[in-house]
Amino acid sequence: MAYPITGILAAVAAAAGIFTLWWYYRLSKEEQEQADRAAAEYARKFYNTALQELSSHQLKWVIETVKCLYA
Repeated sequence: MAYPITGILAAVAAAAGIFTLWWYYRLSKEEQEQADRAAAEYARKFYNTALQELSSHQLKWVIETVKCLYA
C-alpha cells in the first residue's frame, strides 16, 4: 500500500504553521513586539540578512529559537 507522502508532509507543514500562528497570537502585544525584534535580530546576527529574505530552513530555525524564549 502506497502512502501519499506529499499529502502527509503538506498536512504536517500546515499544522506547524497553524500552531505557530496560535502561539504568536496568544502572546500579549508587548511580547509580540519583543518576539518580532528578537526574530529580526537573530536573522541579522546569524544569517546577516533581513528576516523576510531568509530561506524556509533559516526561518524555521529563527522561529523555533524565538519560541524557546517565550515558552
